[in-house]
Amino acid sequence: NACFALRYFNKETHSTVLEQKKIISRYVKHSTFFPDFLGSFPTDLFYLTRWVDLTVARKTTSLMCIFRVFSLSSYVDKLAFVYDIPLALQEFCLVLLWMILLLHWQSCFHWLIPIVTTSIRQPERPSNASWIEVNKLWQAHKAQQYLASSLRAISTFMRAGLLYTHQQDVGDIYLIIVLQLFGIIAPWFLITRVMQFFKGHNSSRLRYQGTVAQLRQYMRHKQLPYPTQRRIIQYYEFRFQHRFFRETEVINTLSTQMRHEIRMHSCRKLVENVSFFNNLPLSLLGRIVALLKSEIFLTNDVIVRANQPGDCMYFIATGTVAIYTNSGKEVCHLEDGAYFGEVALVMPNELRVASVVAVEVCELYRLSRGDFARTIHPYPMLWETIKNIAIERHEKTMILNDQ
Repeated sequence: NACFALRYFNKETHSTVLEQKKIISRYVKHSTFFPDFLGSFPTDLFYLTRWVDLTVARKTTSLMCIFRVFSLSSYVDKLAFVYDIPLALQEFCLVLLWMILLLHWQSCFHWLIPIVTTSIRQPERPSNASWIEVNKLWQAHKAQQYLASSLRAISTFMRAGLLYTHQQDVGDIYLIIVLQLFGIIAPWFLITRVMQFFKGHNSSRLRYQGTVAQLRQYMRHKQLPYPTQRRIIQYYEFRFQHRFFRETEVINTLSTQMRHEIRMHSCRKLVENVSFFNNLPLSLLGRIVALLKSEIFLTNDVIVRANQPGDCMYFIATGTVAIYTNSGKEVCHLEDGAYFGEVALVMPNELRVASVVAVEVCELYRLSRGDFARTIHPYPMLWETIKNIAIERHEKTMILNDQ
C-alpha cells in the first residue's frame, strides 16, 4: 500500500508512474524540494559547540525557514482544489497571503538589520544613528516596536517617504535601497498576475466582444436596415449569452463517451417528456438525442406554418411558443420542456395542422424525420407503437381545429 501511495501522473504519456527513481527525480527537479530543504535545514547545529555565543547570528540564520512559503503556496492550491474553492477567491486569498507575509518579513528585517550590524553575538543596543534609536524604540513595548517596524516597511515598500529623511546607518541605508527596488518590481508583478487572471477568467467575454464588434462592422459594410441589425445582435446575445466559445473545437477534443454524456445531460429531459419515447431502450434514446439539432428563433418568427408539409418535430429547451389554427385562432402556449410537430415523424404525407410562432426568443431542438426513421428502423414494433400514438394525437388536434 505504501508503494502505491507514491506515484504521479505523467501528462505527456498519459500514464501513472510508479518507479521510485522517476518519482524521486521528479520531486527533486520539478517540485519544492530545494526550498523545503533550505527551509528545514537545522541551522542551530552549527552553534551547538563552536559558536555558542553567537546568539544574534544563530537567530538570523534560522530565518532560512522563509523558504517554506513556496510549499505553503502549493498546499493552498491543493486545499482549493479539494474543497472546490472558486478560482477568483483562491487568487485573491493567495495574493493577500503573499502581501501579508511580505510586509511581515520586511518589518522583521527593518528591526533586525540595525541589531546585526551592531553585534552578531549577544543583542546590543544599536548605534545612535539607527532609526530604532532615533525613534526611541529600544525600551518600548514589543507591540509598539512591531507597529513602528510595520509602518516603516510599508512606507519603504510603497516608496511613500520615510519617517525621517537623513539616513546615517549604513546597514539601514542598504536595506532601504534593496526594499525600495523590490517595491518597484513587486507592483508590476502583482498587476501582471491580476491581468493574466482576468484575461483568462474573462477570455470568453473578450472573444464575444471581439466577435460582436466584427459583426457590427460587417452589418454596416452591408448597409443592413437597423431592425435587421437589432435582430442579429439579439440572436447573438441569446445564442452566446455574452460569452463566445469555439464549441465545435471543445467538443471534438472530448472522448465519444463524454460527448454522449453532455448530449444526454442537455437533451434527455426534453425527450423523456414525449409520451411515445417513454418505452424506448436507453441506447436508442441516446442515439436519438445525438441527432437533435439546436435552433434559435427570435420573437414573432414562424417556426411551423399550417398547411405546409412537415419533415421534423421540435422540443422546446427555453422560451414560449404560441399555437394557431388555420383560421388564425390562438389555441394555447407551449413552454420549456414541451414539444410539437411529432406527427411529421410518422406521417410523411400529412400537412401541418397548426402554425407555431415564437412568443419570445426560443431555443429549440430539431429532430428530422429521416434521422428518426433510420434510427428506429431496426425496431419495427416500437415504430408501430409510436405511429399509433402520433396518429391518435393528430386526430385529437384535427377535432380541436374544426371547432
